[in-house]
Amino acid sequence: MSWWVIILILIGGWLLVFLEIFFIPGTTVFAIIGSATMVTGIILAYSTFGAVGGTITLVATAVFTIISVVYGFKSGLLKGMMLKSKLEGKTNVIDEAKIKVGDAGKAMSKIAPIGKGLINDESYEVQTQGEWIEEGKPIEVIRIALNKIFVKEKTA
Repeated sequence: MSWWVIILILIGGWLLVFLEIFFIPGTTVFAIIGSATMVTGIILAYSTFGAVGGTITLVATAVFTIISVVYGFKSGLLKGMMLKSKLEGKTNVIDEAKIKVGDAGKAMSKIAPIGKGLINDESYEVQTQGEWIEEGKPIEVIRIALNKIFVKEKTA
């Protein structure tokens, strides 16, 4: 077996590992097959060219793989695929001083069973215990638990 065949086997294995790390992360199939292919190439180098040739192949493969992965991360190869936008939203932050059980408000949207409510001139995400409340109807806070505001339709 010639060096060219072993080099092609090693490059094929490296390519699969490189694809796994930078382009198809999370599947691990390409990394396992690529690693097995590189190990096969190294074993073939040992069996064909002896201890010296195999060791040179092993060291060269390890160094090339490490350098290419480090360079891949430092070069910004992944920047084209990264999410650059920030989430500006926030969860219900309930100030206990501003809202209490018994406070009244108005449904800003249909609450079915989650929607928006205006309570004490503040907009909150509110939810019912299963019933639907139409937009514009008066609501009343019946419970506050785990940053959730539970309301019911206020009856006159």
